[in-house]
Formats: sequence, C-alpha cells, structure tokens
Amino acid sequence: MSEIKVSKFLLDSGERYCVIINKETGMPLFHPNLYLTTQVRNSGHAIATIESKAVNLSLFYRFMEKKNIDIEEYILSGKYLSGRDIDHLIIFLSKTSDLKKGMRHKSDYVSKRTLCNRLDNITAYLSWLTEELLQYDFPKYKTHLSKMLKSINARKPICNYYNDSECAGDGDKALSDSSVDIIMKSIDPHSPDNPFESIVRNRNAIIIMVLTELGIRGGELLNIKIGDINFQEQMLYIRRRADEVNDPRLNQPLVKTLGRALALSNELSSKLMDYIIYDRKLFAKGKSDFLFITYKSGPFQGEPLSKSGYFKILSTISKCDLLLKGLTGHKFRHTWNYNFSCLMDSLNVSEKEQGVIREKVMGWRPNSGTAEKYNKRFVKEKANDASVRLQERLSRRNRGVQNDK
Repeated sequence: MSEIKVSKFLLDSGERYCVIINKETGMPLFHPNLYLTTQVRNSGHAIATIESKAVNLSLFYRFMEKKNIDIEEYILSGKYLSGRDIDHLIIFLSKTSDLKKGMRHKSDYVSKRTLCNRLDNITAYLSWLTEELLQYDFPKYKTHLSKMLKSINARKPICNYYNDSECAGDGDKALSDSSVDIIMKSIDPHSPDNPFESIVRNRNAIIIMVLTELGIRGGELLNIKIGDINFQEQMLYIRRRADEVNDPRLNQPLVKTLGRALALSNELSSKLMDYIIYDRKLFAKGKSDFLFITYKSGPFQGEPLSKSGYFKILSTISKCDLLLKGLTGHKFRHTWNYNFSCLMDSLNVSEKEQGVIREKVMGWRPNSGTAEKYNKRFVKEKANDASVRLQERLSRRNRGVQNDK
C-alpha cells in the first residue's frame, strides 16, 4: 500500500488545514503542497475543497509512485505522460480509494462525475507544475503540455449526470409519507422498536424533529449553539462559524448557506427547552455550548456531536425498514421543500412569492436557481396530474366525436 496520505490538522487560529505527506518518511510533498497553499487555500477556498483536491493529487502521486515515474523530473527533461500511461492513470483513478476515512463505498469504482473531478484537478495541477518548474522555458514546452492535457481530456467520460439521474428516477429525493411515518415511529423515545440506547433517544428524536420541521442542513444543525436560540421570541439563528476556535472538531461541520433567523413552533421550542434543561445538562460538563453534544462516556463526553456521530444516527435509523435504505439528512431538506410547496399551493401563493420565501428560509441567495433542485417531487406530481387531466379531457372529447358519427 502506498504511503502517500492526506494529513489534516487544526491551527491555533481555528483554521482547519491539510497537507500531503509520505507517511513512511513523515515528510510533506513539496510541489503539491505548494500548489494547495498558493493556488487553492490563498484563493479563499473552504477546507472541504482543499481536502478534496489534496485527495485527488495524492491519488495522482500514488499512481506516479506505482509506475516509478518522477513527474517533476519528467517535466524538467521535456518528457510527458504517454498515451499508455494516461490510459493506466484513468483506470487507477476510476477505482475507489482509502484516502477519505469513514467513507462507505457502494462499488469498487467511482462515478463518472467523481472521475471527471479527479482528472480536472490533476490537469489543473499539471498545468501549474509545468509552468512552475520550467519558468522562462515554459513557452518552449507549452505545445507538448497542451498535447498531454488534450490527451487526458479526450479520455474523460461524458458527465451528463443531471439527465442520467432524471432517467434513472433519482431526481426525487424527498421522503415519501410512508417513510416519514416509519421514521417518526422508530425514533419515538417510548417505542419498543426504537433502535437507540435509552440515554440518547430523546436527543436523537429532537435532532430528527429539527431536520424535519426546519429543513436545515446537517452542518447547520451541528453548528447550533444554545445562544443561537431566543426562546422568548421563539427564533433560531443560523450562523456561519468557519474556523471556529472554540470548536474542537477537526472535521468541522460548516454552514454552507446564508445566515438567517428561523421561527420556531410552540412545540419545537418547548422540546428544545426541555432537552437543554433536563437532558443535555446531564452530559454537558461545561465543556461546550453547542446544542447537540456527545453522550457516550469517555474523554469526548460533553463535546459537540461530530459529523461521524450524526451520520451514525441516520445510518441506524435507515436500518429500521427497507423503505429507509439510503437515508441521509439531506432528504429531510428535500422533504421540507415538498411540504412547503404543497402548503403554498393550497394557500394560492404565487410562484414568484413562493420563491422569495423559500430562498429566505433555506438561506439561498436570491435568484440562485437552487430552489428548482429541491422542488422536483412537487413539480413531477403537478406535471403528472396535468398530464392525466389532459388525457381524460381529450378522451372525453374523442368519445363525443365518435358518438356524433
């Protein structure tokens, strides 16, 4: 197994960062890390983007190591990857890797989209690396570089994934009413079928309640602090906290949307208050003011709930019934949008006004077009209903014409 890895760490400033290292020697790889710092980090990209590119460059250097190719020496001597090397690289990059911990792979091969992303990252790096190494001689070798990059791009799969997902029936990500009913019965703290230990049942039920009723992202949920809730006004404030110094989680959950205020129902507000007063305080130990914390005994008890802990909750629920297979937190967000559309339609709210309200509640930038991605189930149902109504009308008309003959 290759010793080229991605090492992630937390800086004193609170910034999360990562480097590519040779685990055997403990030394970082110079050029790929220089690229990540000067071209990616310094351009203001989030840690998730930096880490993703680091993983893809690590895979590239693993392949170079496997083929005993020193890419820097190749470029300095005017040599480039051959068509055969590129074919082997494509095959290598098409396979899943162990670089991202905690990732469960459904297949031994990555999707076309992932492969395209890997190749895009690598070609961008090779362009930068060639110019960095050759400097003033770069124009002389630019034609050779262009041929190599063109050869790589020619082998990229066609990533028409939006249309593919529609044809495969994956466009609808909202949960069915039956699925929601099963989830609610499963997470009832008093249900004998509840899959969780008794001490975490109430916390987990409230987590699902927040996801269901507010439609927020997992990162937003894990970022909520007690101080973000105004119980007097019954408002929850979603705040962006990138590189939070007081957040001990290395894989920090991030708020990707705009900060905003969300109104809370009487029931949800009351549930959150009871959770904080009677449940959370038993495990908090004064360590953190994040709303959802770890209950498990040990050194991390009282620390903010981790992303892996959050994913484990959803994974456990997904095993309660076959209908819940593949359950993710994001499906609650899609379901909220479906229910919102149904409500707005019943109130005869115009589509334009619906869009403005939806963008505000979801934290999307105005006119970003994001709403369309989250409204597929409702649109599909309306389209199907319109199609059936038209068929019935045409059928009645045709029958009338035939009876007149």
